[in-house]
Amino acid sequence: MAKNPSADDRRANAREKARQIAAAQAQKEKRAKAILYGGIAVVVIAVIAVVGTLVWQSSRPAPAPVGMVSGTVAFGPGEGEGLQAVLPEGEDENADVSALPTPAEAGVQDGAAVVKVYLDFQCPGCQAFEDTNAETLKRLAEEGSIVLEYEPVAILDRYSSGNEYSTRTANMIACVADSGQHAVLPDLFADLFAQQPEEGSEGRSDEELMAVAEGAGVDLDAAVTVDDEEIATVRDCMSGMGFDRYVERTTQDALGDEGLQGTPYVKVNGEEYEGDWSNREAFAADLIRMSGQG
Repeated sequence: MAKNPSADDRRANAREKARQIAAAQAQKEKRAKAILYGGIAVVVIAVIAVVGTLVWQSSRPAPAPVGMVSGTVAFGPGEGEGLQAVLPEGEDENADVSALPTPAEAGVQDGAAVVKVYLDFQCPGCQAFEDTNAETLKRLAEEGSIVLEYEPVAILDRYSSGNEYSTRTANMIACVADSGQHAVLPDLFADLFAQQPEEGSEGRSDEELMAVAEGAGVDLDAAVTVDDEEIATVRDCMSGMGFDRYVERTTQDALGDEGLQGTPYVKVNGEEYEGDWSNREAFAADLIRMSGQG
């Protein structure tokens, strides 16, 4: 007959079972912690990798379109009638302007004022400025009396119902400039303002913008170098937003270092123009005087 365990044996057995249960639980918790910490480590590494990639991408210099310096295109006298692109003022270590003549080489007069216009293609005031002064500015630039500079910026995207019309049109200008078709840009500016969408409405589609560009004489199949390794066409550059980072950077620079608070914004010889640009004759007289010709 089996002997019943004593009270001491029962307590010892109970303690042993409790120890085994505790040891098993401890091992289970250890494994769970290892899995948890391993998972956290993987997530942390992934987050660090993503953040590192974003920081690296944001720190990369935005590729500059050929012929543009800090978002600016400049014009002087062309051969015969019309305008040609000239070297814009300013510095941009990423810019390729080797193919552009200096203003003097293009026939700009000594002491000619540099007239810089900041504009947003969604801006009704910019449309009014161009309607009033575009022909005068073009004539003065053709004569070599001024160097005419334009800097498209993107500050009114919120007024195109999520369409980012300001950014997309500034990108469009960069794409056309990079393809070497600077000569058509003044006509393209005029056509964009003639077909400006109302504020609060949806901006033009890519297809509509391409039709505007073709109407102004742009060859949409001309080659564009988006960066050192990718060759595209104007069409691809527009639909793929090839220069969106460039537009963002130059717009932020204009808002920060260049004093831009709204558009249209006009500088003459680097200083804010404080006259009345809505008076065509007075504006032209001011520019001639600032060029030392009046």
